[in-house]
Amino acid sequence: MTEERLIRVEEGLKTVSDDLGEIKSALKDIASSLRTLAVLEEKHNIVSESVKRAFKRIDRVVERVEAIEKAMPNLLLASSWVFKAAMSVMAVLGVAAVGTVARGFFG
Repeated sequence: MTEERLIRVEEGLKTVSDDLGEIKSALKDIASSLRTLAVLEEKHNIVSESVKRAFKRIDRVVERVEAIEKAMPNLLLASSWVFKAAMSVMAVLGVAAVGTVARGFFG
């Protein structure tokens, strides 16, 4: 009977020893995974900061484009006025030139 108990105790110790070996192996895997996770987290933080900077720059560009779009009708109006004024000046000069030629021709 004592020998049977000893055999069962030895089998139990072997089972516990095997389990400890598996636990050590699992802990090594967990440690490796944690190192990988730490590296990935650092990369994620770098990417996240880059994205934040990019969106800030995009917001500034959007503000500039909106300002240009708001000013565009005024610019178009002003350019049409300048074009009309230039055409009027050219028309007046053309009429004056025709008048001068006509006076010299008929005069």
